[in-house]
Amino acid sequence: MIENKDRENTGVPYKTEVPSLDNSVIGTMKINPRPYKAVEKNTDDIARTKYAIAGLLYLLRYEQSVRNLLGVSLLMLFLTVWLRIDLVYSVLVFLSLGMVWATEALNTAIEAVVDLVTQELHPMAKVAKDVAAAATLAATFTSATISIVLVGPALLERLLSYL
Repeated sequence: MIENKDRENTGVPYKTEVPSLDNSVIGTMKINPRPYKAVEKNTDDIARTKYAIAGLLYLLRYEQSVRNLLGVSLLMLFLTVWLRIDLVYSVLVFLSLGMVWATEALNTAIEAVVDLVTQELHPMAKVAKDVAAAATLAATFTSATISIVLVGPALLERLLSYL
């Protein structure tokens, strides 16, 4: 049994039976998520944007890797403008950086959920955190490779012209 609030009427908690799982291809789409939600889904665009900004500010305050990523992103912005990198190349560089931003955010979210679920040093908690970190590492290596290939030659040429 799961205790929930009756959101349509009085707000009085009620019990919901946990249904048996339908493992068919369409089984998951039959599950109504409302009884399992801690809070009502927010449909206000402004509020959703505020929550996203709050998450970004959290990342910037507590995650050193995100602050480093901000520095790299600003450096790449400067380099693409200073070196007059082709628009398509610049877009590819910033798409790859966006991939790193997204994986850093998901990595932090996964770590927060694992920390919420357990404080003990559980092997599966370690797996979850390490695999999420591996996703960030893969995105970082991909972005670095793309940036070096697309910006590196122009940077090298500019630096050599000063010699």
